[in-house]
Amino acid sequence: MKRISTSRRIVVILALSTIILTGLDLLTHHHAEVAFLPHFGLYLLISIFAGFIFIVCARLLTPLLCRKGDYYDR
Repeated sequence: MKRISTSRRIVVILALSTIILTGLDLLTHHHAEVAFLPHFGLYLLISIFAGFIFIVCARLLTPLLCRKGDYYDR
């Protein structure tokens, strides 16, 4: 069985949570039904965009935060 690296695991977890939360956003009742609120689907797009921003940030920060395998041997 192949081990999944930590950075890959983080990306997979963030992607799955984005998909799940985006799906749950469709079920959310946003209380007020007034004319100035955005149209249906805008909350969905915001959720997808924010989720992908988190995924990109995780991918960019992984090399900065990870230590090399021989860090404690030095």
